[in-house]
Amino acid sequence: MISVCIVARDAATLLPQCLESIRDLTRDIVIVIDDRTRDETARVAQKYGARVLFHRFIDYADQKNFAVTLALHSWILSLDADESVSPLLAKEISQLNFEVSAYSVPRHNIIFRKLIHHTNWDPDNVVRLFDRTKAIFVGSVHEQVVVNGKVIPLKHPLIHQNYSNVEDFITRMNTYTTYESQKIKQFSVLNLFFQPVYDFGRRYIWHAGFLDGWHGLFLSYLQAVYHISVWVKVWQVT
Repeated sequence: MISVCIVARDAATLLPQCLESIRDLTRDIVIVIDDRTRDETARVAQKYGARVLFHRFIDYADQKNFAVTLALHSWILSLDADESVSPLLAKEISQLNFEVSAYSVPRHNIIFRKLIHHTNWDPDNVVRLFDRTKAIFVGSVHEQVVVNGKVIPLKHPLIHQNYSNVEDFITRMNTYTTYESQKIKQFSVLNLFFQPVYDFGRRYIWHAGFLDGWHGLFLSYLQAVYHISVWVKVWQVT
């Protein structure tokens, strides 16, 4: 038996697809809603029989760890509201014997309405199915699961409806870069210039972003801007 734990903010539009994808996996669905939410996320979640709680946002790891504490079962499938379990992944999970500490899954990212095959977004393997007694989320931004024990990769994908458009990317970039900049104590001119150039080259050349066409070019550029934003925000408070 597993519990599904979902964190959400202003996710009324995306949440139904997520919940439909897990309806045959469990009857225990916990949805923790960011207290800054302003849409009908709670109503949509309750419609699908989920247990819904609002939680004051501290950081992303805290939201997910809080959700895990509310689950009825030890095994947790942790999702974001913009993710859904593919039918083949759902079947694969239902056939597991759960003899290890955790499982990682390949995540397919749909960005600006296109499945991205390169640009360091694929392969995108993430630990999302784990024994909660042997795992914990860490990281205020781009949180990850730290596992005490063996992790086995699964074959079939989680589908991530990532940035829907450039406006969405920039809005979230502003939030993420603020959190990252608050963790940095000292401004670095070297990092201001080096990190954007390095990340653009890494994504567009080393990870073959050019094979994703214009999407690869613009995503590599926007990620470079991401790093610039972090260091400019550090500079303005130091």
